[in-house]
Amino acid sequence: MKKIELHTHLEGSITPARLCELSAKYGQPGVPLNCLDEDGLRFRSHGFHGFLDLFRRVTSILRTPADFHSLALDLGAQLAADEVVYAEVTVSFGVLQLRGIDPWSVQQALAEAAHQVVETDGVVLRWIPDAVRQFGVDAAWRAWEQAARAGRELGVVGFGLGGDESSGPVADFAPLFADVKTEGLGVTIHAGEVPDMGAAGLRSVRDAVEVCGADRIGHGLVAADDPLLLATLAAREIFVELCPRSNVLTGALASLEQYPLRAFLEAGVPCCLNTDDRTLFGLDLAGEYRAAAETLGLEANEAAAMQAAARKAAFSEIGI
Repeated sequence: MKKIELHTHLEGSITPARLCELSAKYGQPGVPLNCLDEDGLRFRSHGFHGFLDLFRRVTSILRTPADFHSLALDLGAQLAADEVVYAEVTVSFGVLQLRGIDPWSVQQALAEAAHQVVETDGVVLRWIPDAVRQFGVDAAWRAWEQAARAGRELGVVGFGLGGDESSGPVADFAPLFADVKTEGLGVTIHAGEVPDMGAAGLRSVRDAVEVCGADRIGHGLVAADDPLLLATLAAREIFVELCPRSNVLTGALASLEQYPLRAFLEAGVPCCLNTDDRTLFGLDLAGEYRAAAETLGLEANEAAAMQAAARKAAFSEIGI
């Protein structure tokens, strides 16, 4: 099955080999190599905050537009091997600005890489810059200004918000996302990713939709516990970017058997499966669908319906 992926992070697709190359280039072997398992093939972290720390440590080795260009080429090859033909890839403009890296120059490099990837691998890459919730609203506005400047000419199709949900309410970002909508770009917000937030997690999803106008929700895990919220997502056709094995690996769930896939499907919520941070977690999209079939009872017709829904929810027309 030729596949579409809507929730995958560029920085989370860095390979151990690329990380070793860049750490040697910049003379910082201690920072990233401590993140590798003993076999040198996978990264490790403990719990959600441990994963955020891993992400921080890995991104510290990315310094120049050329580094991000290389990551995009690596990701294109990974997606082609995974039989993914179209992907909307998140890149953290918030982190770039925090590290003093010009997002405009990085986005130019990513646009160039996307042209190369479609020629060499047959994979269409589109980009979703995002802001980091815990960095605050002002920093998010600065990230959005650079994303808006790049626009669709450089392959930008949406703008997102990620980071630590517990750091503050998503409603604070409502004026920013109103501006994103005015520019005609899609809005995707990480919300409901951490079940132990309880009522605050449910409010995060509701406010992302009702206050910030999200077209898509990243993860949305906690919504499965609220039939009314599920009904709202279904009625409004708010697409949920599900990342089952990622949620297990960050510690959000103890096991894949606990993942509430059936709740989303039975409520009629449009959704698809995604890898989230494919190489940091050692995942691929084929494996997501296979695991969902074997462990969660996902039927072939349901997987096909997910892919049809993903095509409809994409922020750019998919001509393949």
